Amino acid sequence: MPEDIKIGVLAEARYMAQNQPSGLISALKNLGHTVDVIDPQTHLFPLGDHIIFEGFDLIVGRGRSWGLLCLLGWAERSGVATINKRAAISAVHNKADMAVALAAAGVPTPRTFLGATDRLALEIQNDQYPLILKPIFGDNCRGLQVVNTPDEMASIDWPEPFALAQVYKPTDGYDLKLYGIGSEIWTVRKPSPFNPRAESDRDRSGLETLTPELEDLGRRCGEIFGLDLFGVDCIQTAEGTLVIEVNDYPNYTSVPDADQRLAAYAVERAGRLRA
Repeated sequence: MPEDIKIGVLAEARYMAQNQPSGLISALKNLGHTVDVIDPQTHLFPLGDHIIFEGFDLIVGRGRSWGLLCLLGWAERSGVATINKRAAISAVHNKADMAVALAAAGVPTPRTFLGATDRLALEIQNDQYPLILKPIFGDNCRGLQVVNTPDEMASIDWPEPFALAQVYKPTDGYDLKLYGIGSEIWTVRKPSPFNPRAESDRDRSGLETLTPELEDLGRRCGEIFGLDLFGVDCIQTAEGTLVIEVNDYPNYTSVPDADQRLAAYAVERAGRLRA
C-alpha cells in the first residue's frame, strides 16, 4: 500500500453531516493518510495561485455547486487527479443532459419529455399522466412534483423556463439503488418516495442479491458519464427495470464496508497515478 498519500476532500458543508464524505475521511485517516477538507464556502482562492492544490495526490469531490465544480476544474488544470472528474459530475448535474445521454445510449427509462410547462400541458396526451415534473438542476428529490392532468400542468407555478416530465410508473413501494465504486456494483432496496408500500407489507429495505443484468446496467450507467463513484436510481415495473436518474458520489447506504472500500479505491487511484 502506498505510504503518506495526501488527499483533499472538496466538499460542500451540507454533506459533512452525512455518511459521505465523513466515512471516507475517517477510513483514510485510519489508514494513516493525510486528509485535508476543503469547503468552497469557507476558503478564499486567489485566482492564478496554483499552489492551492500543490502537494495533493488526489482531490475527491462531494457536491455539485458551481463553486465546487469550478474548484475541481481548477485542480485538474493544476495537474491533480480528481474523483469524480468535473465533467462527469456536470454530466449528471444537468438532468436534461443526463436524460438525453441515457436515451441515446439505449438505457431503459420511463418516457421523458423536455419543455416549458405550458408546452408540456398542450402537447402531452392525457394517457401519459400522471407525470413527475423535475427541475433541470434539482437533487435529493428537491423540487419534484407529481402532476395528474393537463389542466394541473397548465396552472402549475414552475420557477424555471424548462422542466423534465417523466411518466409516473407504479411499483411495489420500493426503488432500487445501484451503487458503484469503480467497476464494483451493489444493489440496495429502498422505500419509494412516490409509491408507498402497503402498511401490512413488511419492510424489505436493504442489500439485495446482485444479478448479472443489474450489475451490467450499473456499470453501463457509470461508464456513460465517466463516473468513478455513483448511484443509479431504478424502479422495477411491469416493463422491467427502468433507470430514473444517475447521481455522483452517493452515501452508499447499506453497502457493506463502504467507507473502507471508498478509501481503498481512492488510495489505489492516488498510488497508481504517483507511480
